Amino acid sequence: MKSIISLLTILLLLITGCTEPNVPLKHRLPSSCTIYDMKQARCIDDRELVKRLAPYRVVFVGDHHDQTDLHKKLAKYITGLDRSGRHVSLANEWFTPEDNSLLKQYAKGSFKGDFPQAVEWKKKAGYYSFDSYALMYNAIRKAHGGLYGINLSRESRKRISDANCSVMSKEEKDFYDSLDLNITAHRQMLSPFFAHCHSLRKGEDASLCSERMYRVQVAWDSYMAKESAVLSNRIVHHRSDILIVFAGAMHLSHGLGINARFARLRHEPFVTIKPVPTGTDTADVGEADFLLFYAPTQKS
Repeated sequence: MKSIISLLTILLLLITGCTEPNVPLKHRLPSSCTIYDMKQARCIDDRELVKRLAPYRVVFVGDHHDQTDLHKKLAKYITGLDRSGRHVSLANEWFTPEDNSLLKQYAKGSFKGDFPQAVEWKKKAGYYSFDSYALMYNAIRKAHGGLYGINLSRESRKRISDANCSVMSKEEKDFYDSLDLNITAHRQMLSPFFAHCHSLRKGEDASLCSERMYRVQVAWDSYMAKESAVLSNRIVHHRSDILIVFAGAMHLSHGLGINARFARLRHEPFVTIKPVPTGTDTADVGEADFLLFYAPTQKS
C-alpha cells in the first residue's frame, strides 16, 4: 500500500509540474555592465563591441524614445565604427523612404534651412526631442555616412488599420495581402499590449480591435524589414559597409519583429542590440545578442 501511495504521489507531482506555466530562462545581469554579451553571458566594453561587430554588415539597434544618454552612446559607436574603417549608414524608423532626398542632403551637410521643420519632425516624432536624435545624425554626417528612412507612412498605416482595400494602390494591396499574421510567438509577446482597446470603433468589439492593432504592428514591422532589405541590397557591398537599422526596441525584441522578417528577405547575417536602463538585473534568454545599458532620462 505504501508503495502505491508513493507512486501516486510521484505521478501527481509530475502532472502538476507539467501544468505549471512556462517560465522563460533568464540571465542575471551584473550591476557593473556597460554592454552585456548574451551569447557569452558576460560584460564587454565599448571597444570590444565594435570589434565584435566586425563580421557583420547589418546591425539592428533598438530605441527607447527620447533617451539622450542612449543616443549619445550610439553616436559614440557610430564614430568608433567609422574610425575602425567601417562605412556606416543609418536607417531610421522616424523617417520614410520619401524623406531620403532630404536625408541625403542633411548627411552630406548641404541642407540649408530648418531641417526638423522640412522633414516634419513634430508630425513624425511628436514631442520627442530632435536634438537628442541629432547626436546620432551628426555622427553619421561626420563619418560621411548615409541616412535613410524606412517607416510606413501614417496614411498607409491607417488604410491597413481600416482594412480599406478599395483605396489602396496596387502596391499597397499586394503588401497588405502579403502580411504574415501567424507568427505565434510574436503574437503572444505583443498580446498584453493589445489586450485593452482605448478607442473601439462603431460595431467593433475588443477582439476585433486587438486584431486591427496587431495587423498594423505586423505591417509596420514588415514594411521596415522590406525597406531595410532593399537598402542592404543597394548599399551593402563591401566588407567595410555596415547598415544600422534603428527602430523602437519592441520592433526587434526576441528577434520576432523587423529582424525576423528581414531574415526572410535577405541572406545577410545580422546581430541585434537592445537598450536596457541602468539597474536592470535580469533579461530573458534570446531577447537580443547584446544589451546596451544607458542612464534613463529623469522625467520632470
